Amino acid sequence: MAKYILVVEDEDAVRSVIAEAMRLEGFEVREARNGEEAMSMFLTDPPALVILDVLMPGMNGLEVCRSIRSLPEPLNKTPIIMLTAIDTRLGERMGKEVGADIYLTKPFSPRELRQKVRELLARSEAEGR
Repeated sequence: MAKYILVVEDEDAVRSVIAEAMRLEGFEVREARNGEEAMSMFLTDPPALVILDVLMPGMNGLEVCRSIRSLPEPLNKTPIIMLTAIDTRLGERMGKEVGADIYLTKPFSPRELRQKVRELLARSEAEGR
């Protein structure tokens, strides 16, 4: 599996902040503006981890997460961090229902996101994903 992080966010400014935070950690980053673009990139060259906004026009983050989880192994084991402005409890429940590994509510700190990415990648590697 590739060692890049796929950042999926429709808002340019937010996507840039996330991508820069990941680059500062030394990760290669690829960016998608919507769910359709994300799935195309995912299927062409699967990432090590996906950072996924929930609320996007067209195919939303919940649908992207559900689509990834419906793929055969090992693709369906790709770690997913969901980001959203949706109420914490409701959003977290929805994220877990579709298979997100971690759920963060906007606004979040880039430092917290970097920490969650490191933890999730370490856990994924330990599990042999």
